Amino acid sequence: LAPIALYPDALLAQILTASTYPAQVAVADQWLQQMRAQGYGAPDQIAAGANAQGDWDPSVKALTAFPDVLDMLNHDLDWTTALGDAYYNQPQDVMQTVQVLRDRAQQAGNLQTTPQEDVTDNQGYIDIAPPNPEVVSVPTYDPWDVYGAPIDPYPGFSLVGALGSFFGGLPIQYGL
Repeated sequence: LAPIALYPDALLAQILTASTYPAQVAVADQWLQQMRAQGYGAPDQIAAGANAQGDWDPSVKALTAFPDVLDMLNHDLDWTTALGDAYYNQPQDVMQTVQVLRDRAQQAGNLQTTPQEDVTDNQGYIDIAPPNPEVVSVPTYDPWDVYGAPIDPYPGFSLVGALGSFFGGLPIQYGL
């Protein structure tokens, strides 16, 4: 979830829903690339063409307004499929993870209100919305940097120790 957790809530909802239809995401991205290559780049033309695709889920149609997002989802269909499976089977866990990531970004000083998005903290629930609902900005960020210090897989974990074990050390060591 790290690559998309800081997207505005309305866009995140479309992404999560669309990820449950990875085959449609792939077809929509290819269709959108063809439309743009043929010179149909105006938003109203794209929207009309997407609405004409009767077998696409509305969330997939909505993502045609965000070609970079649609391309990202199509570029790594394994990740998109895993995201869709997680969202379909464990939606509460997915949304809780989004909130944890947003909280980490906020604590690291990387999530705050800007001219492109309003960030509000409502009793621990961090909401991200565009100031103008007609204009949605898609943030770009490096998930390795924006969330602060890495999360240890378990207490006492050491990446140096793990790499040392992998590159020739004993897999299990004991101390006195």
